[in-house]
Amino acid sequence: MSDDGVEDKSWRSLWLSSGAMSIAMLGDALIYVVLPVNADAFGISLAWVGVLLAANRIVRTFSYGMIALVGERIGFKNLCLLASVTAIISTIMYGLFQGWAPLLAARMIWGLSYGALLLATLGYAAADRSRTGARVGVSRAVEQIGPLFALTVGAWFAGIVGPRDVFFYLAVVSCIAALLAYMLPKPVARPPAPASSRPGILPKPDRLDILIFWMGFGVDGVFTMTITIMLAGEISVAAAMLWGGLVMSGRRVAEMVVAPLSGHIADRFGVHKPLIAAAMLLVFGLGMVGIGWLYVGALAIVLSRGALGTLIPAAVALFAKGPVLVPLARNQTWRDVGAAAGPMTTGFVLGFVTPEDMHLLLCAVFLATLLWLMASPVWRQGAKSTVAEKN
Repeated sequence: MSDDGVEDKSWRSLWLSSGAMSIAMLGDALIYVVLPVNADAFGISLAWVGVLLAANRIVRTFSYGMIALVGERIGFKNLCLLASVTAIISTIMYGLFQGWAPLLAARMIWGLSYGALLLATLGYAAADRSRTGARVGVSRAVEQIGPLFALTVGAWFAGIVGPRDVFFYLAVVSCIAALLAYMLPKPVARPPAPASSRPGILPKPDRLDILIFWMGFGVDGVFTMTITIMLAGEISVAAAMLWGGLVMSGRRVAEMVVAPLSGHIADRFGVHKPLIAAAMLLVFGLGMVGIGWLYVGALAIVLSRGALGTLIPAAVALFAKGPVLVPLARNQTWRDVGAAAGPMTTGFVLGFVTPEDMHLLLCAVFLATLLWLMASPVWRQGAKSTVAEKN
């Protein structure tokens, strides 16, 4: 980038950029809990709920190249500041407007905001190559604080002030994100990155990419959208919003705890066995939700998602025959595609398929994909290499 903070190795910049992203995510985190059970209050149908919850991921999946180009021109600090401001605007729009058109615009604005914040925070986290792992870990932990607040306190507050007005309060709090971004140090000049280093729009997936696609489709898409709906069938809507928020906040806590633990296990024993164990736990969780054991299934899904978020990228890096950046970027792209397709599909099929049946189908599909991955020559060769190294 021509003007960025990528050479700033200070922890202060890491904390500020990660804090800005964390607080900017307040509105997006809460909309997943509030919108599915309050579609009428927002003036939309259930089908549009799926579209709106997927729109931000669709936008960012196909916009990383454009966002990177903008970042090269204005620098990480300005990119983070601009994205923080647009995140505030999108949060205000959730409470201000009704109907699919303005809400779709808000979700698209947020998709661009998230993509920009992600690139900026990763840039600061990776500035010190000797401690990239620790810095990325700290960044990920800080980024979960804001969504945890929104999914707990925000969900509770939505039951008091209403599903739309709560976003005005979150927008006020989100102004702190812009302040933190403004406090970032002035950018350091650096030559522009070559165009060849930027990821393509939609690269061809391999088997690991397809596995993470179905994880994104099932967990970040279908499960996230339907958890409050399934809970509302057993308890009140207000209680369902609160418990749905607690489940999704628990997912973030699990990621903070399980991800580094699973990474340590993979480093010690190889990535293959823990990945299979975590994937089978996800299969179990989807199956339990499908047969009506919602709380047991939700716990298994939350724990497995936290582990797979680390283990699948670790496997991608292990199997990479050259530089790891391109396959890792491709893997993240397909995760986002799945997470976008999940809510869209759910919104259109919920009229004639129950959430439980959808989870049963996903259980079978994910298991089949896992077995297909394990049958691949690359997987078997990697497993043999790991055993040989241990011996």
